[in-house]
This record gives sequence, C-alpha cells and structure tokens, in this order.
Amino acid sequence: MNKSQLLESIQKEREAFEVSFADLTPEQMTMPGVMGEWSVKDILGHIALWESHLVTLLYSIERGVAPRLHRSSEVDKINAQSFAEQRERPLDRVLADFHAVHVQLLKRLDTTHERDLTDPKRFRWMEGEPLEKLMTSDTFKHYAEHRPAIEAWRSKSSDPTQGQKDSLHASPD
Repeated sequence: MNKSQLLESIQKEREAFEVSFADLTPEQMTMPGVMGEWSVKDILGHIALWESHLVTLLYSIERGVAPRLHRSSEVDKINAQSFAEQRERPLDRVLADFHAVHVQLLKRLDTTHERDLTDPKRFRWMEGEPLEKLMTSDTFKHYAEHRPAIEAWRSKSSDPTQGQKDSLHASPD
C-alpha cells in the first residue's frame, strides 16, 4: 500500500467510525457496556492512545532514532492501564485528544517519505515488515475493529440508555 492509498483508507474508515457515534449524547458516550465495561468515550481514548504512539514513532523516525515498539504480549496490559488512567477523564478532554492526535498523525504522515512507509528493509526494528503495516493496524484497521461494537451496542435498542433506565426503575424482588 502506498502513502496515497494509506491516507485514503485512513480518511474513509475514520469517517465511517466517527459516524458510528456522531449523534450520541454525552450520557450515551460515557455509558459503560459498549465493549465489556468500556464506553464509547473509553474506545475513543483507546484509539487516541495508539495513534499517539504512531505520532511518537514518526517523530522518532524524523529524528533518526529507533523507536521502542510494543510487543504484542504488552498490548493488553497497555490497554488496561490506559483504561484505568483515562476512566475519569471528562468526555470533552477525551474528544479533544481524539481529534488533535489524529490531526498530528496526518501531519506526520504527510511529511513521511514513501520509502519509509513501504520498504520492508528500511527499518531494521520493523523486522522485515514495511512501516505501513503498523500504520494500518493502528489506524483504519483499528477503527474497523471497534466500529462494529459501537454499532451493535446502538442496535440493541433505539435508545442505548433504555437498559439502564429500566434497571433504575425496577422494583426490588
């Protein structure tokens, strides 16, 4: 995948991802249960975290420094730690980060050389894989991974808050 195709795929899937939560209220955005105990807000914080890692990686490349890549065995721990740290962050801050980090990522990608993205031998620390593989997994494939959970959660009811309302008004047995 070349740089132009990468950017096009990111834009297309990002738009579809954002549509999945665009009309939710703040209360709906912060309601747990979308993905396990995660809310839409938590998913957005999660996406922003991994995109921020890409921004840092691209900055390292620009400076000629080999970045530290996370091993796949570390991912669950990083996700759990991030969830715990961001759980109490206000929605407006998470949304601001979600959008700002993405803008920074696109700026960094815009200045990244085609060869840096597509040559599997360019970076030894990528162990024979092109950098675009990492870019795709933490951008458009990541949005595509999480969008169905939001859509499924929304489709359970026309009002995703209904289950909570029912449980709040249920009489005890």
